[in-house]
Amino acid sequence: MLLSAVLFDVDGTIAETEDLHRKSFNESFKEFNLDWFWDEAIYKELINVGDGSERIEYYIKRAWPEMMEYKNLTKYINSIHKVKNEIFEDHILESEISPRPGVARLINELKENNIRMAIVSSNSEANLLTLFKKGLNIDPNSTFDLIAHGECTKNKRPSPEIYEWILEKLRLPSQSCIAIEDSLRGLESAKNANIKVLVTPSTFTLDEDFSNAQLVVSNLGEKDFPFKTIKGNDFGSKVVNFELLENLVKNQK
Repeated sequence: MLLSAVLFDVDGTIAETEDLHRKSFNESFKEFNLDWFWDEAIYKELINVGDGSERIEYYIKRAWPEMMEYKNLTKYINSIHKVKNEIFEDHILESEISPRPGVARLINELKENNIRMAIVSSNSEANLLTLFKKGLNIDPNSTFDLIAHGECTKNKRPSPEIYEWILEKLRLPSQSCIAIEDSLRGLESAKNANIKVLVTPSTFTLDEDFSNAQLVVSNLGEKDFPFKTIKGNDFGSKVVNFELLENLVKNQK
């Protein structure tokens, strides 16, 4: 089976944005006069929970279970998440964000080889457009064949639903695609959709168990900044390129 499409996770994979999300949550809590603070240890746990609203609900269940009896709790959670997204957009506009090593190079190489590409994210479409256009200076609509955002499917990763939705939209078999993820929930989501996965851990996911991935590398690599192989067969490559991804798709293990 030849490589047909590469499916890119966004937060933590294309760019190191997870800490901006964490800070945005904390600032939104202040807006609602909540004495909550998500430090890095808490956020490392929450990073594998659905989308933002689901992370807030999960946290309430763990830390403030009495709030689960509140009327209109879902509406309240959604209000907090809406403010968080607005704050996140402000952070994107104020921050100097750049793609992780090798991301821009790989995207250009895949385009040259006519490989289809999709974005996979639990973020809202509006947040994604802000991140790409105003933060990364990339037009996602002309760069990617499909944008799979948090509003496309009911169930978020680690459910395979978003990847199954992508395969249906692109009309491609799972065996011809590879996902690039940074988290355990992303790995599980893609694997449960029968898609092979290359993992580039982010600062928040370095300690997670990625034993089910085809390949785990420190980043996608540049010619003068090769990746470090953490687990798997890199086929002698020092950067993630078209040839390496095709070898991973062809490899039966």
